[in-house]
Amino acid sequence: MYPLAILIGGPTASQKTKLAFEIQSKIPSIIINSDSMQVYKDLGLLTNIPSNEEIRKYSCNLFKFIEYPDKCNVGFWYTKVLKVLSKAKEKVPIFVGGTGLYFESLYGKISPIPEIPERAEKRIKKLHKKYGNSLFYRKLQQVDEIYSKKISRNDTQRLLRAITVKMCTGKNLTHWHGLGSKKLFKKILYLTISVERNILYKKIDDRCLNIMKSDAVNEVSIFLKKKKLIDHPLHKSIGFKEIERYLMGKNTFNESLDLFRQETRRYAKRQITWFKNRPKEAIAMNFSDAKKYLLKNI
Repeated sequence: MYPLAILIGGPTASQKTKLAFEIQSKIPSIIINSDSMQVYKDLGLLTNIPSNEEIRKYSCNLFKFIEYPDKCNVGFWYTKVLKVLSKAKEKVPIFVGGTGLYFESLYGKISPIPEIPERAEKRIKKLHKKYGNSLFYRKLQQVDEIYSKKISRNDTQRLLRAITVKMCTGKNLTHWHGLGSKKLFKKILYLTISVERNILYKKIDDRCLNIMKSDAVNEVSIFLKKKKLIDHPLHKSIGFKEIERYLMGKNTFNESLDLFRQETRRYAKRQITWFKNRPKEAIAMNFSDAKKYLLKNI
């Protein structure tokens, strides 16, 4: 078990990464990305990944380490975290990002289900298309009676997930949910950055404009030439569909920018709600107070 970790969460554009950089420059530490989109090499400008220079300067880890079309989930990210920690035992890890489930895994709240190969997912989806929910649900009752009572036979998404996990890992979801991830740290300082709504929206508007004016449009154009996997998380990146419509000539630059800003604000609202209600361990502070608190309590 490691002695200490710092978790910095909050909505997009709340300057989480800036705070992590400032803390990292003050103490022997490393930064570990905890954003589910910034793990991918593609669309780095759109997802606002730190520059290569910043990544080197501030000892950043787990940014853009996954090649499309591979996917990342909480379990896979957690295994990578363990490897990073084993190589930096004398330094304080600073986890920063907007994906709250990643933070929860550090408290032992997420079951460490192994990554499921994409080929296996496709094969099982084909079987489901052929045989349907009824057969799959009967199979689930045989292999995981406890979980089958928790879901409806019409819940296709959870049904597919349960059967896929069982077929690919040899263990059912009830088994994996019972394990949970191990508690890694003796002490965790978990802060969420709070920003007044009007100030946050101004930061979001400015960020979206800067992204649209950067090479992100060309970045998306190049990405669209790759073989599409519509269910891949990158296709759901905030701003992706808006830039795609601009490239297709369906929207003007300003129309796409307005939609991009609108979607980003909606996303920020969802993040604010999540961080306010879900993590009981987190303390909400503004940027300045958060910095003082961390430097005082490390």
